[in-house]
Amino acid sequence: MRAASAPGKVILFGEHFVVHGSPAIVASIDLRATAIVELMESGDVRLSDGSRGNPAVRAAEHILSRLGASTGLIIEIRSKIPQSVGLGSSAAVAASSSAATLHLLAGRLDHSMILEASYEGEKTVHYMPSGIDTSIATFGGAGLYTRSDGYRRLDIELEEILVVNTGRQRRTGDLVLRVKEFSEKKPEIFKQLLDEAARITMEGLDHLRSKDLEKLGRLMNRNQELLRTVGVSSPEIEEAVALCLEAGAYGAKLTGAGGGGCVIAVADPDKLDKIAPVVSRKFEVFRVKLGVDGVRIEQP
Repeated sequence: MRAASAPGKVILFGEHFVVHGSPAIVASIDLRATAIVELMESGDVRLSDGSRGNPAVRAAEHILSRLGASTGLIIEIRSKIPQSVGLGSSAAVAASSSAATLHLLAGRLDHSMILEASYEGEKTVHYMPSGIDTSIATFGGAGLYTRSDGYRRLDIELEEILVVNTGRQRRTGDLVLRVKEFSEKKPEIFKQLLDEAARITMEGLDHLRSKDLEKLGRLMNRNQELLRTVGVSSPEIEEAVALCLEAGAYGAKLTGAGGGGCVIAVADPDKLDKIAPVVSRKFEVFRVKLGVDGVRIEQP
């Protein structure tokens, strides 16, 4: 038996545009998923509830294939990450499952192999994974991600934010396709949005390093406007954003695919505890730490 955990994530800037070549800033959060893997005599891989069509199963199967092993596995998932709301749940279960499988069979962690297996797992639930979620689940911390260069870990000074779960689940692939259709129907407008998204992301990185929360918040608000324009916001997101801003946040935006899911908000640390009760009257709220460890072995 072996157990491993991996963190969820938030995208601070750049979601959706990253699929089209723009940079994004991503950070791990201290909500984690844990996979407990046991050997079985039979030759299949499944979850403890008997299901098989899952990122954790596919990721573990990829590890078995890479190792040339034919053993069966049973995988138990324990997660504190809400599912299908943009916090990287499927990547976290894929990373933790592949790590536990690799450590159980080979006695080691190989982050490049875990990343590869996690990406294969992500394909079971996402149309065209950007690679962001699997990168942050594997490596943790915070960093800049582009499709061309992958994940580059960076130091940021922002330590905590609020995450607001609207409770509306959605399929990431559907929203990725929606943005793709927008880009094909309005290529000139989309090019302008893409350029501005890249500028916002890089300027946001400067403010994350200097911890200028007010300027950071203004950029988040503008990023939300871009995401609204390409059609990935929703009434729930708009309500959550408005509640955060009215309660004193400097900025708020959707994080992840949109269409529901989660909103993040930035404010002075002493204001976070004042904003949370106001927003929690309508939505589930988490105060999360950023930049936590990536995949790691745990005690079962």
